Amino acid sequence: MQAAAFKDKHRGETGGSKDACDPEYENITLTCRDRNQPKGGHPGPLKRAPAQPRSPSDSAQVPVWLQRSVTSLYVFLTLIFLFCIALSALVLVKTAEMSREMLSLKRELSNISNSALECQEEQRKGWIKVQRHIQEVTSSIVTVQNQVKAADQRLKPVPTDITQIKQNTQKILEALEKKSNTQPAK
Repeated sequence: MQAAAFKDKHRGETGGSKDACDPEYENITLTCRDRNQPKGGHPGPLKRAPAQPRSPSDSAQVPVWLQRSVTSLYVFLTLIFLFCIALSALVLVKTAEMSREMLSLKRELSNISNSALECQEEQRKGWIKVQRHIQEVTSSIVTVQNQVKAADQRLKPVPTDITQIKQNTQKILEALEKKSNTQPAK
């Protein structure tokens, strides 16, 4: 019955005799003014075009399930959009955290690099000291070698001297033996 009254209102008809007798019924008819008509003017009598048969596409209304589907699709797309925004915010937060961690790691690596450079400098100084000590030891060894050579040069005539001493000693022994043999025993 409500559908019939709705259709009647859209056609411009009154709701029927029952509605007209009802004291709570208020019949409100809305009229649309023509765009060419001035604002203050009253519209003339409404002319109705002769009813033409409608094609199925003209009278087609959107099914309720399609409206619900479109509404559900809008809600779903809105939820996806909100999810994407939340995910982007999460990614930004994680990126910021990683950025802070990277800065901290960069500072630590810088400290390690500085420590390594200090160690390299100390090692370089240590090697300079070692090289200086090696040069001092090398010069000491050269000095000792020179002294050994000089002593060797001084000792070269010693074997010939020893041989000569042996020969002289042998001659003295022989001479003593001859002398002791030539003397009579008392």
